[in-house]
Amino acid sequence: MYRPAYVRWAELYLGGRDEAEEAVDHTFEQLAAEWGEVLKVDSPAGYAWTLLKQRTVDSARSRGRRPVVMDTAAFETVALRDAVDPVGELAESLGVYQAIRELPERQHDVIVLRYCIGYDTAETADILGISEPGVRSTARYARHRLKEALGLAGEAGREGGGDDQVH
Repeated sequence: MYRPAYVRWAELYLGGRDEAEEAVDHTFEQLAAEWGEVLKVDSPAGYAWTLLKQRTVDSARSRGRRPVVMDTAAFETVALRDAVDPVGELAESLGVYQAIRELPERQHDVIVLRYCIGYDTAETADILGISEPGVRSTARYARHRLKEALGLAGEAGREGGGDDQVH
């Protein structure tokens, strides 16, 4: 059920589909081996998510490198191909990705799943094993931190109430 989300996540961090699928396969193998114990935890989905992230980092380290951590995502955006000022757009995108990297772990996960990969609130909650209000609240705090990091905190008063946009 979560395989597509897990593969997309791992692909962002590992830079390649084959490596991502391998990391996800190892995650599912470990989950299967520990299934009895997994069912005893409060949030099996949350446990699986944490395990996936560990497997992704382990996969990058086993290849002698750090995870890509979305740097390539900035180069893949359609906006850059159509931008009037591609260099300016790239610099702005890299600044956003750097700010996302510096978020606390849960905020980082929510922002990446919601806004970089494109899952909705319910899907993000399901993948992370948390509630929908938890996703909305976490996204709100993360957006506030991102605005501060990007020097846009003065624009916070103009933000609408919805959680479907990053301003």
